[in-house]
Amino acid sequence: MTIYYISQKRQSGVVLIISLIMLLLLTIIGVTAMQVTGLEEKMAGNNKDMNVAFQAAEVSLRDTEAWLAIQATEPEANATGSNRVWILNSMDPTDGNTINWWQERDQAWWQANAVTYGSALSTVATSPYSVIERKQYISDTLVLGTTNVQQGITYYQVTSRGTGGSDLSKTLLQSTVIRRY
Repeated sequence: MTIYYISQKRQSGVVLIISLIMLLLLTIIGVTAMQVTGLEEKMAGNNKDMNVAFQAAEVSLRDTEAWLAIQATEPEANATGSNRVWILNSMDPTDGNTINWWQERDQAWWQANAVTYGSALSTVATSPYSVIERKQYISDTLVLGTTNVQQGITYYQVTSRGTGGSDLSKTLLQSTVIRRY
């Protein structure tokens, strides 16, 4: 009689280990995808907030430019801005200062000294503000010392500040307006 030996291979659990490793990799991929999605949502929200701040600053800038355009006579510039027009650099009298005045001013300064945009904007945290600076007057004639009324052009710098849905997102815009009176 012949005896047959059936060899029984002992299972070592390799399939189980490989399955667990694959499950771990899929879990890591899923968690990373969720984190990326959350980060993309935050980025989209911040982008929207900055866009709202830009639009608010732009509407205030355009409104101020329109105000300058309808003035029949040249508004008098002074150091306090009481006529809506400031003397150039009166807000930053320090000559050696390397930082522009509009970069140094906080929300309280804008509220106290700038002109608030007239209409309410529902999407912004704070109404936009604008400041007009009289930069320069250039006469049409080169003759100096005459008492005649001279004609020329006046350069204004309009600076506007807008915020988004929160005061953390700020946008500053500037334009130069040229007027002949």
